[in-house]
Amino acid sequence: MKKWNSITFSAAALSLLLSAVPIYAAPQSMPVEAQTDQSSSVSLDPAIEAQLTKVLNKLAGNAKIEFTSKDTDSNGQPLFVSGKLSGQMNAEFNQQYNPAKKRVESTSIIYKSSDMNTILGAALANKTADFVKTFDTDHKFKTEAIWRVYSPYQDNSPRNYWVLWGNNQSLYIDLDHGNQISASMTYSLASVKAQLANKANQSLKSLGISTSRPFEYVLREKTANKEFVWSFRDDEDNNHVVIGVKTGKVWEIQNLYGQDWTSDQDFAKSFAKPVLSKNQALSAIKPKAKAIFGIQMSGYSVQIKQNEYVFTKKGAVTITGKINKKGKFYLLRMTPLNGIRN
Repeated sequence: MKKWNSITFSAAALSLLLSAVPIYAAPQSMPVEAQTDQSSSVSLDPAIEAQLTKVLNKLAGNAKIEFTSKDTDSNGQPLFVSGKLSGQMNAEFNQQYNPAKKRVESTSIIYKSSDMNTILGAALANKTADFVKTFDTDHKFKTEAIWRVYSPYQDNSPRNYWVLWGNNQSLYIDLDHGNQISASMTYSLASVKAQLANKANQSLKSLGISTSRPFEYVLREKTANKEFVWSFRDDEDNNHVVIGVKTGKVWEIQNLYGQDWTSDQDFAKSFAKPVLSKNQALSAIKPKAKAIFGIQMSGYSVQIKQNEYVFTKKGAVTITGKINKKGKFYLLRMTPLNGIRN
């Protein structure tokens, strides 16, 4: 997840948001065929304007729509269209249009945080408040704006959601998956406990890759009841260590400086055959697993696919590792039996 320092609403911000998404019930929408009061201070092709309006009707209901600006391609076709909504609640919106595919790629509507309870409705607002209580025990989470985002064609998810923005924080409500809530908040290294930071640094050292980059910030991340972790990272996410908030266990460690192939072709050639045999892999993982995860690896078996080694044992945690061409692990991940990392 990206770090966010501001919530400036622009086409550039929208593009970055949609590429990043590595937050109860929506307001009642008016039927698509219903008539909406709308105006435009920019010239739009009627068919394109109808497409844009149809999506806005679906998301915002019976609001007055005003298209106020557009960015076009070299042929004069709209790429980004911005405007305002007015009615029960005022808002701004930005829509991304694809002239080649003749479709609305994404729509984002930005509301004031003071309208949150009205926008979300009582049930969803209460669910969100209960989630924040368990996530933000330091009481740092402050919502500055609320976005309603619909991007049905993007590869990653969520695609249909609410997001509550704040300074270096975000909370997503995934409307396509039962209003599942996830949240992230950025902490400075100085603000987390020294014991936690020491564990992250020691884990990175124990991985054994000679080159690394110092951690620059920490994310506190929670996804429903599935995951609740601290993630120590540098700005490029070359290194990261994931530690459970509740258990204090190290769940994952990565150092991308350990990757030593030069291209996809080099990768395919290098790992066409196992670099480490099963016995070699088991010998290599045992001291790492004990030092980093605190577990013994006796009785484990291993499955190999290219540079990925998956170590399993009935009734025990799973360890997944990735190696470089020299057979050194640059990523290790521990997955508990119930799949919950906290």
